[in-house]
Amino acid sequence: MTAATLNLDQFTARLIALMPRLSRGISQHDIATLGALTLPQMWALEHLFGGGPCTMRALAAELRLHGSTATGLVDQLMRRGLVVRRRSREDRRVVRVALTAQGRRSLEQMHRKRHASLMQGFGKHSRTERDNFLKSVEKLVLGLAEPVPAAPLSPKDTP
Repeated sequence: MTAATLNLDQFTARLIALMPRLSRGISQHDIATLGALTLPQMWALEHLFGGGPCTMRALAAELRLHGSTATGLVDQLMRRGLVVRRRSREDRRVVRVALTAQGRRSLEQMHRKRHASLMQGFGKHSRTERDNFLKSVEKLVLGLAEPVPAAPLSPKDTP
């Protein structure tokens, strides 16, 4: 069955089946560069790389984690030498987290390797195919960013 003949349900099921392989293919160099990381650890590093240092509270909010969970996550990244945590001089209750020089270098190296992998992967695609793929992914990201409607209450949930 070709992608053009799939209905939306079949297309979605096929995409879900392919996503783990796609994710592994894109991130195959991450482990070689950074060692095995959890997704939240990777998201934290990417957030710090793109946005710079931030408070622990802001990082926890960005990752949608409880403060204690974010603290454990940052502890693990600190043990690897990828981030550093410092108390604010103005308010000792405020703790800021930032990438270390090693963390920045590691992420830059990982990004270069990902870039090379994707160039290799898309090298056999035409410009039109690449353009269509990019437009579809951008549209998908926008669609996934929309609020999810609340699930309807089941009869047992109603008063």
